[in-house]
Amino acid sequence: MVVKKRVVKKKAKKKIAKKRRVVKKKAAPTTSILDKIHPVAELDENLVMLVYGRSGTGKTHFGSTFPKPCLFIDVNEKGLDTIAQVEGIDVVSIQDWQEMDDLLWELKNGLEYESVVIDQVTNLQDLGMREVLRKQRKGSDETFTQRNWGQLSGMLKQFITDFRDLSGEYNLLMIAHERIDEPGDEDSEERIEPNIGARVMPSVGTFLDGAVDAIGCTFIKERWETEEREEVRHVDYCMRIGPHAFYSTKIRRPVSAGPIPELIVNPTYQKIKDLTTGKQKPKRKVRRKS
Repeated sequence: MVVKKRVVKKKAKKKIAKKRRVVKKKAAPTTSILDKIHPVAELDENLVMLVYGRSGTGKTHFGSTFPKPCLFIDVNEKGLDTIAQVEGIDVVSIQDWQEMDDLLWELKNGLEYESVVIDQVTNLQDLGMREVLRKQRKGSDETFTQRNWGQLSGMLKQFITDFRDLSGEYNLLMIAHERIDEPGDEDSEERIEPNIGARVMPSVGTFLDGAVDAIGCTFIKERWETEEREEVRHVDYCMRIGPHAFYSTKIRRPVSAGPIPELIVNPTYQKIKDLTTGKQKPKRKVRRKS
């Protein structure tokens, strides 16, 4: 009887050992954070940009220069008449936050576009306010509390992050109206000059500035030239892009490319892209001999 028990125990041990070997063979290969390391030259090359400015300064036209096919997301702006004749551009109108969320999901799954333009982020903030009130079961005329502002800030920051993360698939442009923040009681001791940037709530504006590769401010510049003995007025559509005392501007580019030009006349996607890659270098000012 003792011998039989020993034989049974040996067989049981063999079965257990065999099961262990099988489990070990089927175990999934381990992954490491080191697997994510790659050369910096392999980073995404698509452009993520914010452009803001006053109405009629060329923001939408600038967006139409982005690589085609291009999708324009019209967030209650209805200002695409200037690019109606440009080929390769589709438009989708967004009326509420849920539609924007649905579209973002579709973009994550992959659509046949080279570029996506949001026109405008300022109006997207308004949709977010309406969504916060709807979730709180409040009417549009009710007071927006401090807590509501915090909820809105979180929603917009999450959206900006999700949209920015689409850069692996698309070139991205966010358009906004211009906002001028005058020194107030809260920061009068720290700042004596105005701060000009995208018209969104300050906490979101700071987050947005850090999320993009480039920030440009569109404006119109007048110049007068003498033609046939008469002074003729010319208008140039320009974009501030270089460092400025109070305008929010930015270009991420190699240090070896040198300083960033103060502005660009008739800005296009390609001009900005050349700046970010260091292909376009600022022109040297030629000093005239006196």
